[in-house]
Amino acid sequence: MTKHIALTVDVEPDWGVSGTRALQEVAPRFLRFLEERGMRATFFVVSDLMDASPELVAALGERNEIGSHGRSHRMLDGLDRPEARREMAESRRRLADTGRAVEGFRAPFFRRCHGFRGLLREAGYKYDASLGSVAPGPLNGRLGALPCPFEWGSAWEFPTSAMAAGLLPLSLTWLRLLAPAGRALLPRSPSLVYLHLHEFLPADTAACLPLPLRRLLTRNCGEAAWRILDEALAALDAEFTTCGDMLDACAAGRPESETGTG
Repeated sequence: MTKHIALTVDVEPDWGVSGTRALQEVAPRFLRFLEERGMRATFFVVSDLMDASPELVAALGERNEIGSHGRSHRMLDGLDRPEARREMAESRRRLADTGRAVEGFRAPFFRRCHGFRGLLREAGYKYDASLGSVAPGPLNGRLGALPCPFEWGSAWEFPTSAMAAGLLPLSLTWLRLLAPAGRALLPRSPSLVYLHLHEFLPADTAACLPLPLRRLLTRNCGEAAWRILDEALAALDAEFTTCGDMLDACAAGRPESETGTG
C-alpha cells in the first residue's frame, strides 16, 4: 500500500525575519522540483509577502495548496486577542485573493495563543498544522504518535512527525544540521514533513540573524539543502501530497457516525 505524507513548506520572510529572496528566487525552482518528481505540497504563506509578488504567491497554488502562516509572521502568543485574530483572519482573506481556497493555518514557530482554536474557527479555517516544535525534546515523540490528521472539535489537526527515537521533529532543518547522519534517523511511517523556502538560500543571506544562531541554522543550507531533501524524500518512499488532499481522503473514508465528535 502506498504511503501518503503531507509535504509542508513555510513561506515567510527570509530566515523568519526579513527579506523576500526565498519567495523570489527559491519558489520557482521549488515548484519545478515538485513537478519533476510528481509531488505536491501545502505552502503555508505569510500573507504580507503578497506585497512583494502576488503573482508568485498565486503560482504556489496552481497545482499545490496554499495555507496561511499568518499576516506578518509574528508569534501569536505574544499578541493580544484582537491582534491575534487579525493575524489569522486577515491573512486568510488576503491569500484568498489568489483565487484559491485557503483552508489551513500554521502558527509561526508553532506558537499558538490562548483561545487559539476559537480564533481558528472564527477565521473559517478547516484545519490547523500548528501542533509541533522546532526544538528537540520528548514532545516531538508524543506529537508524532498522534493520528495525522485527526479531528478535534470543529477542526482537524496535522501534528508534526518525529524522528531520532521521537526526540526531533521531522524537518529539513534537522536533516541539514545532522547531515549526513540525519537520513539514518528517518522514521518508518511518518505523516508530515516540514521545511522553509529560505533554507535553500546561501548562508550570506542570513545576516539578519544573531551570529551564533546564524552559524547554526545555515549549516548545509543553499545547494546542499536541495540534495539533502531529495535524498530524504526518496528514502521515505511515499507519495507526497497536500494536507488538503490527505484530509479529503481521511474524511471520505470515515464512517458518517464519527462526524462532529471531539
